[in-house]
Amino acid sequence: MEQTERKKGINIPNMLSIFRIILIPVFLVLYIGAAEQPYFIIAAVVLLVSGVTDVLDGFIARKYKMVTQFGKIIDPLADKLTQLSVCIAVSLRYPWLTIFLAVVVLKEILMLIAGTRLMVKKVKITSSQWFGKAGTVIFYVVMLLIVAFPKLPHGLVYTLVIISAFFMIFAFVMYIPVFMRLNKAPDAQASEEEQP
Repeated sequence: MEQTERKKGINIPNMLSIFRIILIPVFLVLYIGAAEQPYFIIAAVVLLVSGVTDVLDGFIARKYKMVTQFGKIIDPLADKLTQLSVCIAVSLRYPWLTIFLAVVVLKEILMLIAGTRLMVKKVKITSSQWFGKAGTVIFYVVMLLIVAFPKLPHGLVYTLVIISAFFMIFAFVMYIPVFMRLNKAPDAQASEEEQP
């Protein structure tokens, strides 16, 4: 039984999550070292591939019942590492974006604390909700535009970042009652697909 679980640990969805983590230094080298096109576009393509594999691993895991405990850890880890790395890299070119980076870091820390608390109580983590997915999609779209087109007007960049920050905060606020409900029901059997 234990051996079967080990075999199921590394499957296609989990390999895609690991691939996303490998793409992080590739993106950082390309973007931070970029001085002109087409290097910014190439960095954006790497980020796009990361986003697409993020969607694919969740879809494959659910459709083909390949959800594993390892996947529940590696998938959100890959997401958070990617988002934080992209924010840090972009902040190097737009120093004022450190405020946005602080929002992302604070949100992820609070989500991590809440998720850890549920895991300690052995409550199965609920699958990501529509508002969480919407926030992630908007984040990727905004960052893809900023990365691919470094000469965008600053006013437009401000607007895009504010929109992304708003949806991230909105998603976090919407998750609060979800975590509170799960926290009050330690024996509740929530969906075991993915972590928020």
